[in-house]
Order: sequence, then structure tokens, then C-alpha cells
Amino acid sequence: MGLDLTTGLVALGAAALAFVASNIYTRTAALSWERTPYPPGRLIRADSTRLYVRIRGQGSPVIVIEPGLGSPGAEWWLIQDELARMTTVITYDRAGYGWSRPGRFPRTSFQVVNELSSMLQRADLNGPFVLLGHSQGGLYTQLFGRLHPDRVAGAVFLDPISSNHSRFRTELDPSVYHASRIDALPYARIPAALRRLGLMRFCRHLIETNLLAYQSALPATVREVIWQHFTLPKAYTAILSEYDQNATPANSSDIRNAGAFPQVPVKVIYHSPRRMVRDLMRYRGLQRDDAEQVEQIWQQLARAYVRLSPHGEWIVAQESGHYMHIDQPELVMDEVRQLILRVRGTAPGC
Repeated sequence: MGLDLTTGLVALGAAALAFVASNIYTRTAALSWERTPYPPGRLIRADSTRLYVRIRGQGSPVIVIEPGLGSPGAEWWLIQDELARMTTVITYDRAGYGWSRPGRFPRTSFQVVNELSSMLQRADLNGPFVLLGHSQGGLYTQLFGRLHPDRVAGAVFLDPISSNHSRFRTELDPSVYHASRIDALPYARIPAALRRLGLMRFCRHLIETNLLAYQSALPATVREVIWQHFTLPKAYTAILSEYDQNATPANSSDIRNAGAFPQVPVKVIYHSPRRMVRDLMRYRGLQRDDAEQVEQIWQQLARAYVRLSPHGEWIVAQESGHYMHIDQPELVMDEVRQLILRVRGTAPGC
């Protein structure tokens, strides 16, 4: 009995030491990465924080890229460098992401847009802007346009999240809603829990082949930056707050009541409905009718972005899922280039 108790205590102590050592290693590695020399880019003060900003190219209009929920600016560097052959292009990490410092909480859409606007002013970039927003980044760029209509010359939205995103929760059967992963919160909490346990860096392959599988087509250097970003405690705090705020009715109504979107050229690039239904059936286990209902709601919400302006255009990326800038980057860049040429022909100062 005494020997069993001693053995148990030794095992418990060893486990505790391993836990502590793992956490120390994880935090030290994350801190070391944050302090490494930045790639071409700089920290610019924005509101009450400092944002890591990467500026490429020259000329007008200025393309401002707003990534989706959880994605750092690095996800767009390849596209940024290509578009920079034509005009000025900005990518950045939202507050708490990547090399950016944490910002004010809660992470409402207004707070995110205020920081973006402040950063652009301090970088002496006053527009005209062409907004390029993916997923939740589309929600933020929509709000930016409503708040600063005189500074916006055009917009491209990629599979944008709607301010009426709660329709999925209210209209879908709960089992379909959770299986579809429209509610990304449970899956965002998995790496957050692994990080708290000090296991994040030991589960890299599992996370990259599942939760981050969409980035497999990106270069290794970019994947490394994205991975390091996802190991940061501050990133999960920011991501979860952004997600929570998007589900808040007040946040959504504030966006819709922020003012009219400018009457400028707008393009909405949408994923392949066929591929989305197929993937929901194959990877989420949904029946066809349920998968088609999910797709129908998504498309209705995304089409509302076309109606933001009388100059709206609907484009389907026939070979793409939600990450069309990775699945079909040439299509995205071609549409942006066409918009830039159109803006240069109509907007003053370009």
C-alpha cells in the first residue's frame, strides 16, 4: 500500500514537472519568435496599440487587405507582392495577431475598424482605397466603407461574413449547424486548450493537417509565420473575442446602421456551390438536403454584399472553397486588377 502510494506520488510529480516544463518551453518559444527581427514591415501606432504593417508597391489607389478570422497578414503576402507590381498594397496583422500588439477589448467590429483607420492615417495613406476583405475581413471592410465613404474607391469581398450571420443558428437544425462547422468556436478552442496545456508545439502536424489544412499550398516560409502566429496566447484571446462580438446582435445592428456604403464598384467573389455542398457531405457528414440548405443561406447572405452598391458584380470561383485566394489566386488577382483599372478611369487622384 505504501509503495503504491509512493509510486503514485512520484508519477504525479513527474507529470506536474513535465506540464510545467512544457508550458515554460511553449511560452519561451513564443516570446522568442515575437522578438525576432521582423520581415520587411514595421510597427505603426494605431489607436491604443501598434500594428505590424507590410507596405508594397507605389501608386494609387491603395489596396487594403483585411484577412479572415484568425488569419495573419502573411496569408496574403504572395498576392500582395504580385498586385504591388500595379499599385500600393497593404497587409497587416490585426491587434493581437502575429507581430501586432494586443488592442482594446472587446474586439468589436468598430474597434477593429478604428484601429485600421488610425493606422492608415499614421502611415500617411489617405486613399483612395480599394478594400479587399476575406470572410470576416469582409465584414470589417464593409464597415470601413460605411464609416469612411469618401476614402473608398472600390471593394472586393471574398466569401464575406454577413452582419446577419446568426441566420445559420436560427434557421438550421442544431445538429446540422454544429456538424457544418459554421460555428467555428469549438474548433478554435481546441488549439487554445492545447496551448494552455503546453502541448501546442508538440501537436503541430495534427493541427496543420486538420485545422490549418487550407494553407498547405502556401510556401514553407509563409506557413511558418502562420504557425508561429497560432501559437501565441494573445492571438487566441483576440480571435475568440472577435468571434464572440460577431455573434452579438448589437455589433451586427451597429454595422447595418453605420451609414450607407459608397456607390463604388464592388465585386463579390464566391466559393463554388457545387464544391461546398460536396465538401459538407463528404467531410461534415451532412445529408444533401441539409448541405444545400447551408449553401442556400450562405449564398443569400453573400449576395447582400452585391447590393451594397448599384455597381455590384457577382463572381463564382468555380474551383474554390472558402479560401479562394489560396485555391485560385490568379482569379482573385485578375478581378482586383480589373477593378483597379476601372477605378483609375473614374476616381480623382488615381
